Amino acid sequence: MHIHALSNNGTTPDGVLVRRDAHLPSGLRVLDSVLAMRPTPDVVLRARQRVEYDGDVRRWVRYSLQRDPGGVDVAFVRADLPPGVGDGVPSFARYLLVLELAEAGAWVEYTQLDDADPTCTRHALLVRTDTQPLVLPDGVSTTAMRIDQLLDGEPANAFWCDGFGVVQADYVERFPDGSQVTGISWRTTWEGIEPWLDAEVREALDASGILAQS
Repeated sequence: MHIHALSNNGTTPDGVLVRRDAHLPSGLRVLDSVLAMRPTPDVVLRARQRVEYDGDVRRWVRYSLQRDPGGVDVAFVRADLPPGVGDGVPSFARYLLVLELAEAGAWVEYTQLDDADPTCTRHALLVRTDTQPLVLPDGVSTTAMRIDQLLDGEPANAFWCDGFGVVQADYVERFPDGSQVTGISWRTTWEGIEPWLDAEVREALDASGILAQS
């Protein structure tokens, strides 16, 4: 389980992103990502994406997305889509490409799918830059490899990785209803994030069941 604090102001947590990457009995892998946060004081954002894939996330088999506010609840099976549709990566699954690039290579080019409509795509590029000193919002000092993402040629997200995965990210998330969330996320522990979660955010996270998975 990988836990990242989410912050609108880059200082104090407003929510959490929890990921699990696991094997399924079918032999596929599944990346399960659950987000619960307050993008504004009066809104709790809940989002979950499950991506089942065959070794390489570019070979995804099926994925689903639920997101509220917005009322998004969709699921796609790649084999049921028209030829060529779905030849890309769902947005939450770019995390796996970032980890891949942090290990080796200079860049990764791919197609990012619109999660709610895989017929809509954007050209995506992840570019490995250099290792930089980094002070996380919780005060931890480290060094990490920076990876920048471009979407249709425009700067989007930035990631910092160490030997254990993504340690920090500057994120810009645009959703199908046109809303946008920006901020900073950083790696933490459950003990580090739990005291910051208000009752509604914690309820949204608990309802997903991701913390109870083995």
